[in-house]
Amino acid sequence: MAAEEITHRGVRRVLVVTLLLNLAVSAGKLVVGTLSGSLAMVADGYHSLVDGANNVIGLIVAAFAYAPPDRGHPYGHRKFETAATVAIGGALLVVAYEVVSGAFGSTRRPEPPAIGALNWAVMIVTMGMNLGVSWYEAREGRRLGSEYLRADAQHTRSDLYVSLGVIASFAASRAGLKEADAAVAGLIGAVIAFQAVHILLRSFHVLTDRAALPAEAVQAAAGAVPGVLAVREVRTRGSEDAAYVDLIAHVDGGLSLRAAHEVADRIEAAVKSAHPSVVDVVVHLEPDRP
Repeated sequence: MAAEEITHRGVRRVLVVTLLLNLAVSAGKLVVGTLSGSLAMVADGYHSLVDGANNVIGLIVAAFAYAPPDRGHPYGHRKFETAATVAIGGALLVVAYEVVSGAFGSTRRPEPPAIGALNWAVMIVTMGMNLGVSWYEAREGRRLGSEYLRADAQHTRSDLYVSLGVIASFAASRAGLKEADAAVAGLIGAVIAFQAVHILLRSFHVLTDRAALPAEAVQAAAGAVPGVLAVREVRTRGSEDAAYVDLIAHVDGGLSLRAAHEVADRIEAAVKSAHPSVVDVVVHLEPDRP
């Protein structure tokens, strides 16, 4: 089985597992929050549905991102994954706004929610589940080299801040300090917004073809190949898990076409060995300057 297909299936499996867990977390918060009249807990339940929606988006993207190159996309379809990552960053910004505005709105409600032991238990259990989901997605994202899974893991971690804000609202309601909700919500919104900007900037770098690897490191790997006299104009683009490289290598002008082609093959192998994230290497050969 090809490596790309193994990665595709791995990402799809992770997304299905996390989707089911996110739906379970959301259902628990929505049911208990509605029964107790906790607007913050209900809002957190809807926030968890956003995670489920992102998993669905990821499943759709996984069907395209790892497809082989074709006439319409000769460089492959990996930027479909980057586009989905941008969507997650946008979703985080929306969540940040909703958390802040929802918390401020709840402070004007005349009757506090009826917080009981079940509210605390559900929030603690769901926080544990979110932490487990985030750890699982991050680990599998690193193992599978999936930009999307790592971004979604960061999004899932943001749920912990939201849940902490909900628990703080429980304590504030019990103490009669409604104003604490706004302060906690402001802090939560700031943290989530920071994460969103970080994710969006990373995706922006991919979409604008920022260098994916240090040119000096690629130059050193290619320059160490026997038969290579000099390496220049190294350019890289793509993402950390899918980088594309092109470079110019100078070789002996007296080499036959076959021998020069073999040097180019060795350069490609050396660069990919030194940097496993490299998807493709384009080598432009030039005869050594007299």
